[in-house]
Amino acid sequence: MRTAQRRSTLIAAAVALLVAGCGTGPAKVGSAAIVGDTVLPLETVQQRLEVVLDKEPEARKLHDQRKLDQVARQLVTLGVQHELIGLAAQREGITVSEEDVAESVEQAGGADMASQNTVYDATTFRERAKDQLLLVELARKYVDRMEVTFDYFFTKDNTEAIEKAKQVAADPAKMAEFIAAAPRSEQGQSLGRENQVVRSAESPQSAQSPLFGVEPGTVVAFPPDPGSAQWIVAHVKERRTDVRPSSEESSTEQLTPQLLEQIGLRLVQQLAGDPSIRVNPRYGVWDTTAISLAPSEGELSGYQATARQIAP
Repeated sequence: MRTAQRRSTLIAAAVALLVAGCGTGPAKVGSAAIVGDTVLPLETVQQRLEVVLDKEPEARKLHDQRKLDQVARQLVTLGVQHELIGLAAQREGITVSEEDVAESVEQAGGADMASQNTVYDATTFRERAKDQLLLVELARKYVDRMEVTFDYFFTKDNTEAIEKAKQVAADPAKMAEFIAAAPRSEQGQSLGRENQVVRSAESPQSAQSPLFGVEPGTVVAFPPDPGSAQWIVAHVKERRTDVRPSSEESSTEQLTPQLLEQIGLRLVQQLAGDPSIRVNPRYGVWDTTAISLAPSEGELSGYQATARQIAP
């Protein structure tokens, strides 16, 4: 009995240390993250982390702080995403009924069963189910109407991509130089082009990419395929959300809820009004490319920056 109590005390102490953080946090004391004017309290993260450690046998076997960091980082990510989704849905006039949420939970096997081996409990699983439905509806609103125009080129790895993306952001004229020097495919085609146009109705899969989630004038660098070392660097020149799809193009009815959810997540920060996101450094940094937290600046999944305007 004493051993169990001691283990419980040690876990509680570890949780308290983890959520307390270190160094300089967001502007408001006691916050894990701040989205616009909304605070995600440290206390909320602590409570949810304690629930995970209490209900998941594997979580109780955590032996080092790094693994506990990963769980806490996921909880803060979900908290930030929840705020962004709520803001975006409110601005776009999107709602889902409680009946739809209940049906979604039921299809997953019920909240208790579906939340097993996850960071959710019965209550937070329902919250997440509602968020997922809102993401699907946000995507349905826009997926047939988006078009982006951009210049791009491929690089051999992330180091080269980020360095060249920074140069393009500082001097957009560099883009033409890098396109001209871009590598070629096995068929001899240049892996770089100016004024490439992609419409989401023609290529819904592409609407998951950062190209569709940034404002015109943004330079991005990211791996199109997570399994490949190659990265793409692109300068988004125009982004439209009022394109009328032709009858031959894809309809949202043909897309899976999972794909629509990912498209909605890609759009949500911009649809939310692009609020500032400040994260307690104990949990890492906000990764706009992944729309989640990364452990550090050096572990971001991509690069984004506003290109410098060159005076005529």
